[in-house]
Amino acid sequence: MGDRKGAGRLMVVDEIQPEVITRRNRSCIALPRLRSLLIALVCIAIPYSSIAQEKKNVRVVFTSLAWNSELPFRVALARGLFKAQGLEIQPIFVRGGPAAMAALLSGEVDFAEIGGAQAVMRTRARGTDVTMIGLISNTVSYQLLGNKSTRGLEELRGKILGVTGAGAFSDFAMRTFLRRRGIDPDKDVTLRAIGGSALRAAALEKGLVAAAPFAPEDTVRLMRLGFPMIANLGDSLNIPQGVIATRSDVLEKYPEMTKRFLKALILGMQVTKTNKAEAIKAGYESGLQGEPEVVNHAYDLYATTLSSDLAVNVPGMQFMLDEDKRSGLVDSKFTLDRVINDRPLKRAQDELKAEGRLKP
Repeated sequence: MGDRKGAGRLMVVDEIQPEVITRRNRSCIALPRLRSLLIALVCIAIPYSSIAQEKKNVRVVFTSLAWNSELPFRVALARGLFKAQGLEIQPIFVRGGPAAMAALLSGEVDFAEIGGAQAVMRTRARGTDVTMIGLISNTVSYQLLGNKSTRGLEELRGKILGVTGAGAFSDFAMRTFLRRRGIDPDKDVTLRAIGGSALRAAALEKGLVAAAPFAPEDTVRLMRLGFPMIANLGDSLNIPQGVIATRSDVLEKYPEMTKRFLKALILGMQVTKTNKAEAIKAGYESGLQGEPEVVNHAYDLYATTLSSDLAVNVPGMQFMLDEDKRSGLVDSKFTLDRVINDRPLKRAQDELKAEGRLKP
């Protein structure tokens, strides 16, 4: 009854004819008319302003301040590419993939850049709401460095090799690389969990490990100290490393925000891959740090690993999934379409092509 009565009042106001309004009752009728108009405006304005606010402010979590993983994003930030898409970006740094994944799954952030496609895939396989929407690097950006007495691949046999941790991406990359070079990672060498890059470097210097994988900046610094590069893993491992992840509810609620975020990041990637000097300049302007000589030489090691348009390396992802299935880490029935959703990326790519800012 209450709803009908309220509706009736509105109908009465709407149906009053101007010709029957006298000077005497004009003010009495104007008030309900104004009230009705204000109610309608409030009903319209609140949801739209709320949506616009949520779509504009974007929180992104990162696990590293390394140039090879951060530079495309930092270029987009420094050159106003996100703002040009109507977005305000709040970058957040945490230590380690698990912390970044927790921030994403809790709803604290909208997007996460994570250094290891396997982490996203394994998390999704456990039934958690996480989706991969693009790739920063389609190939491995690690280099394998030996200690000062280990300079060749064959010299690794019977030796201890350092990795971040058992099951980590560095562990997977090393196992894959060794197998492809005819070395059994379970029989011919010992893979030992050492920890982060600083700990691996210390182990290498002390001779505790014969070799270990490092990111480009660490590689350049260690090579200056006389440690030899045995191999650039990116030359032979066409498997994804840096990924962009989100939740399905973000994709459902904010498809435009997601598309615009990806458009800006693609444009940042284009600058990164095609204009070394401009990209490095933007990196410094946006807060990245490092010795210019190290930064410059490291760029040459990772630039070719970057994805020009964030496209997903499906064959590489399928290889990783098959390996995880073989190891029993992922259910044999799990498929890639459950973790990859590149529809927003394709819309972003198509719009940039139509605008003439991305080559078909």
